Amino acid sequence: MKGFGENTMRELTLHIGAHKTGTSTIQNWMYNHRHFLKKNGVTPFFIENGKNTVQVNQTYYFNHSKIKQGIVTIDPNLAVNLKKCNDKHVVMSSECFSWIHDSDELVKLKAALQPHFSSIKILIYIRRQDRQALSHYQQRAKSWEAEGLYFSGDNKSFPTLDNNAQSYLDYYNHFAMWGDVFGDDSVTFKVFDRALLKNNCAVSDFLDFLAVPFTKKNVNVKDANTSLGLLNVKVAHILRDMGIKRHDPVFQEIIKELGESHVMLPSRQEAVNFYSKFKDSNIALNRRFNISDENEDIFANDFSVYQENSSDEWTEELANHAITTILKVLLKK
Repeated sequence: MKGFGENTMRELTLHIGAHKTGTSTIQNWMYNHRHFLKKNGVTPFFIENGKNTVQVNQTYYFNHSKIKQGIVTIDPNLAVNLKKCNDKHVVMSSECFSWIHDSDELVKLKAALQPHFSSIKILIYIRRQDRQALSHYQQRAKSWEAEGLYFSGDNKSFPTLDNNAQSYLDYYNHFAMWGDVFGDDSVTFKVFDRALLKNNCAVSDFLDFLAVPFTKKNVNVKDANTSLGLLNVKVAHILRDMGIKRHDPVFQEIIKELGESHVMLPSRQEAVNFYSKFKDSNIALNRRFNISDENEDIFANDFSVYQENSSDEWTEELANHAITTILKVLLKK
């Protein structure tokens, strides 16, 4: 007879990202509706971090101290606390898993969890690499520490394709290792495209995957981590490079006073060229995991969101406005 806490038909779902695929929206919804989920047989895993509010992506289970070198590790306490959940279906969501590039980290995680769960499923949302890079690089502009150290660039739309960026955006080498460790049948890839999501909604799609019954009334969400305009992105990158962090009152005041501006985008041809570097990786991933029947390289070949010319350069008017705003804020201090 199995002892208490062993894998007596207990299921664990790990939603591992990727970044910028509705993860914050899903996590906030899960935390705010955790009692609804429990009533429907799903226990969302949230461990309080000793503060008044929980960090819904549970970044404190991941060691980011070497992220500049592309190295992130998993705290062994994660497995310890997951094992303590005695419910039949436990779900954890954290895009921090998507910083992991070393399969040994996954081997250790599986070894710690497998005796306690009869089934471990992995859910990964992926976004076409040009859209992914645009959005994720903007996270750096918001001065989030992990992105600030991981990515580098010249204050344009895309990050520099150095080893870190290449490692993240090469989806086969990045994510296929989850199949290597947990088994291909345990890994589900879904395309993050609103037209393909259940009810055009990340939360609805996530609940559908979990087989949780819901109505549109249950799912009333606003997107988190929405895009910034050119002024905010460019000035935030500069402040970030100067070592001014997002929680600094000066940073917050400058961003607030800048106001709205258009979203910065590369030209259509720049986007096509950027994406072309990753098509072979996507084809290999699709052949192995059968993600899309319609597109050999997984994603739709539609670049109409981009214009013929880029919109990620300063204009005289925007530059003058940025300089004036920064000086006004600094003179008030």
